[in-house]
Amino acid sequence: MNKQDIPSLKMLLLYAPLGMPLAFGALPVYLLIPHLYATDFGMSLSLLGVILLAVRLLDAVQDPLIGLWSDRWAEQHRGRRLLILLGIPGMILGFYLLFNPLTSMIWLSLSLSLIVFYIFFSVSSVNYQALGAELSHDYNGRTWLTTSREAGALIGVLLAAALPDLLMKHFGRHHGLEIFAGIFAVLLILAVMPLQRRSMQRPVVGEKTPWWTFFSALRRKPLRHLLIIYTLSQSANAVAGTLFFFFVDEILGAHQLAPLFLLAYFLSGALGMPLWLWLSSHFSKSLAWRLSMFIATLAFFCAFFLRSGDVWGYALICVFTGLTLGADQSLPPSLLADHSDQDSRSRPGNYFGLLNWVGKAATALGAGLILPLLQALGYSSGKDLWALSFCYAVIPALTKIIAIILMGYWSVEGRELRFSGSISGRVS
Repeated sequence: MNKQDIPSLKMLLLYAPLGMPLAFGALPVYLLIPHLYATDFGMSLSLLGVILLAVRLLDAVQDPLIGLWSDRWAEQHRGRRLLILLGIPGMILGFYLLFNPLTSMIWLSLSLSLIVFYIFFSVSSVNYQALGAELSHDYNGRTWLTTSREAGALIGVLLAAALPDLLMKHFGRHHGLEIFAGIFAVLLILAVMPLQRRSMQRPVVGEKTPWWTFFSALRRKPLRHLLIIYTLSQSANAVAGTLFFFFVDEILGAHQLAPLFLLAYFLSGALGMPLWLWLSSHFSKSLAWRLSMFIATLAFFCAFFLRSGDVWGYALICVFTGLTLGADQSLPPSLLADHSDQDSRSRPGNYFGLLNWVGKAATALGAGLILPLLQALGYSSGKDLWALSFCYAVIPALTKIIAIILMGYWSVEGRELRFSGSISGRVS
């Protein structure tokens, strides 16, 4: 094992902070927007679902192209620091417009704001993830980098979960959300600065290939397996996330406790990080990930039986599903980074663009299809609540079960990745 390839504490402290504002911005867009636009702005679930599906699929399609362009640009300019910086202004603008829409053309305002936010978010996040793959080529060192990034992300989501409700109570909905957008901007600017240090610069080397060869990485069977299982897992998470506020309001009748449920969920995710790190280093990343999905499946099935007032039961479910969050967020990117080292024809930006493409497509399908389905099953506020429980709990559980079964038959990491300890070079 090459000790110089193991990330130092200083490197982890410089790399991790940007994970916080990226997650701080992504969570409200992913979690709050559907409920906010359905309840406060009166958009129908079907129209909202169509917009979310269309824009998120567009976002997914752009990621491979952004990944390929980023690799070429970074190769010419010997690093990704400026690319990460490039996405910051657009993210700030898009985030502000999402929470301060033009109500006269609400559907158009939502669509354009999402497109702006997603484009610039992708530029920064794809290159941020790719940089993590370039900072270390050690099997366990990769997990330390992704875990540090996701630890920062969990701090971001804890803040994003608690602040909107608190700010709106003290300053009103309009001014509260404006302040929330301002906090996002400040955190983003402060967190991107450590990555501008010279020590975080890495040269990007690779072949110049036509854009369509981006998808050639899919010829690798373990990678295809990884992406299919990741799609299933992310779709399940997207369904539950989209319906979270609907479930808490309608089934539990506990709207005021929603921030506390989110805090329990994300705090459990942060506290569970060492567990998944230990399991992945002592056994394998794939085994740890599979165990996490099994725990999440049991928790989702339990949620189906909750009724009004069952707040303690739901808090326990939030703890267990939150515990699995760290594995679901840190292990797939770490596995992907290992795969990129084994492919001499591709580079990390290419691979992480592909991962984001698949993840965002899964999120689009999960969020975009569940809202029209919920309306088709007869759900409306206070009516046919069984449909809400079924969509929130049973559908994600069944999806996770399919992923678990597939992992029993498929390999998502080759034997040479699992037992090599340190990856010293690329092979074709």
